[in-house]
Parts: sequence; structure tokens; C-alpha cells
Amino acid sequence: MKKAVLAGAAVATLLAALFAPEDEGSIVGPATATTRQVERVAVAPLAAATIPQTHRALAIEPRRALEDEEAATLFAKQSWQPETPKKIMLDQQAAQAALPAARVDANAPPPLPFQFLGRFVDEGKAAYFLQAGERNVVARPGDTLEERYRFDGVVQGALQFTYLPLNLKQTLAVGDLN
Repeated sequence: MKKAVLAGAAVATLLAALFAPEDEGSIVGPATATTRQVERVAVAPLAAATIPQTHRALAIEPRRALEDEEAATLFAKQSWQPETPKKIMLDQQAAQAALPAARVDANAPPPLPFQFLGRFVDEGKAAYFLQAGERNVVARPGDTLEERYRFDGVVQGALQFTYLPLNLKQTLAVGDLN
């Protein structure tokens, strides 16, 4: 089979060589450039009056300088969201600012300054890691924190504190303490 393919290829090459056009050693020379004079025609800009009304949107107009307002908004933040939610929020804020300040109950403790970070149990004694502002605090039941709070312990999945100046209980919900 291979011999037949090789023989067929040899015969095809021989036939191509026999019937090829004869080039008596002609060499293609370098390309030559020709120049011709082109007639320049002055093109005057069309006046807007000469353009039909239906084609004025397609007319080429000279470049104009941007106004200050346009230049300022060239790279402004773009959004697909409608403006109305912003307006509603601003109206609500204005309405809240117009209301008289609610009276602060003198007998109410301030909100707890603690955030729950975690819990550690060592030899059956639990320690709770809290964050108060920028500080981390380790609290065990009975500890006094920040001179105003006493950590009482865990009651129904929440940390319970006593605000000492008013002797009022406050809780910090932390979820499951497994």
C-alpha cells in the first residue's frame, strides 16, 4: 500500500514538471512606484440652513468648548438607581431633625458598650471575651467592668450585666453558647 502511494506521488510530480509553463529564467523585478497628480477640491462646510430638517441630526458640527458645568459632570458618578430613594431618605432625616428631641429617661441605663467575641472554658470555669470600644476584655461572673457594670453571668443564652449607678439589669444577646 505504501509503495502504491509513493509511486502515485512520484508520477504526479513528474507530470507537474512536464506540463509546467516554461519560464526562461525570468526574475521578477522590484515594484516601481508611479505618481499622479490628484486634483484637490476645496470643501466648504455646509450651513445648517442648507441641510434638510430630517438630516440635521446627522450633520457634522464644529467642535465646541465644554461649559464648566459639563466639564464638572464629565466624570461624575453615574447610577442606574432612580433619585427618589435618596430624596425620601433626605425628607425623613429632615422630618426627624424637625421633631423635638425625645426626652431621655433619667432612670434608663445607657446602651451596653460591649460586644461579644467568644467564650473559653477552662477546668469548668467559663471566661467570656468582650470588646468595649477599642479594648478587649475578659469577663467572668462577678467581675466589675469599666467601673460601671458588673457581669452577672449567662441567663437563657444572653450575658447579663448590672448597671451599678442605677442597679438595673441589662442583657447582651449572644445566641447559642455551645
